[in-house]
Amino acid sequence: MRTVLAALSTDRPLSTPALEPIVDLRRTRLELMLKVLDVDGAVHRVRGGWLATGDPWTYDAARLHRVAEARTAEQQSMREYTATAGCRMEFLRRCLDDPGAVPCGRCDNCTGPRFGAEVSAPALAAAQAFLGRAGVEVPPKKLWPTGLEQVGVPLRGKILPGEQAASGRAVGRLSDLGWGSRLRTVAGPDSPDAPLPADVAGAVVEVLKTWARGDDPWLARPVGIVAVGSRRHPRLVQSLAEHIATVGRLPLLGVLPPAGEGGGARGNSAQRVRTLHGGFVPPDDLATRLAALDGPVLLVDDLVDSGWTMTMAARQLRLAGAPLVLPLALGVSG
Repeated sequence: MRTVLAALSTDRPLSTPALEPIVDLRRTRLELMLKVLDVDGAVHRVRGGWLATGDPWTYDAARLHRVAEARTAEQQSMREYTATAGCRMEFLRRCLDDPGAVPCGRCDNCTGPRFGAEVSAPALAAAQAFLGRAGVEVPPKKLWPTGLEQVGVPLRGKILPGEQAASGRAVGRLSDLGWGSRLRTVAGPDSPDAPLPADVAGAVVEVLKTWARGDDPWLARPVGIVAVGSRRHPRLVQSLAEHIATVGRLPLLGVLPPAGEGGGARGNSAQRVRTLHGGFVPPDDLATRLAALDGPVLLVDDLVDSGWTMTMAARQLRLAGAPLVLPLALGVSG
């Protein structure tokens, strides 16, 4: 919060998008923080953005601790509401200290009958097949984040078509009911680095098959593979690239050197681009191979988080001469 206050002046307002790259916070968190500071009288909203009031401000730990305790109690009440065998309306009225709380006679617990938890074998098989399908789209970035010039990056507006990645694919999202839990153990931020497991390798092949022949196929079959250099999972990414090269009978053109400061994605897009800008430059031998290609490059990585690693890596491949870049990752955060 003090970083936000230090970035604001008392006479020159800053909009939230302009403030975001300076303080390295995601938009949602920054907006919540500004609202708290507004309530505390440290900032106020004006036409054009936010101003600091200049009044002294201290972090009210005791009050915020009480707020956190209240929110925790509310969450527990929600759990109890879903689990109660009594009248749900009566439960809600008692939570609101209503002395006249009585059974309503209309909720599911009052009226019954309760539905059973049994699921037929065909329905279970259909659900498992649906949830077990691999493949989600990784849409390309088309606009640079606001405020890059404030953090020393000379990029703005639309990403040039000749520097963009094409639409990509991933096996699944880390939050998925189907592949999510498995992908978290293989490619999650805290997972150990290890070669690509056989079951995930099979899912990758299925994703590529669907991508090639499905309803929304790639524009052209890749003619080579490039791996994104990974500090977190170098063995995993290398084995992923090698597996696809073997199965698809494609040349593994090389590996882009890791970029950025490490430690994963930063708080917001502008800061993430700042850490990656100037990185992922192909080595000379890889650049020579890229310039001679007559088809797309498959760019592989373990995880898409903010999406800027794939975007910046693809940009460098395009600048080196790759006609098209098709991103492929194991997982997508969120």
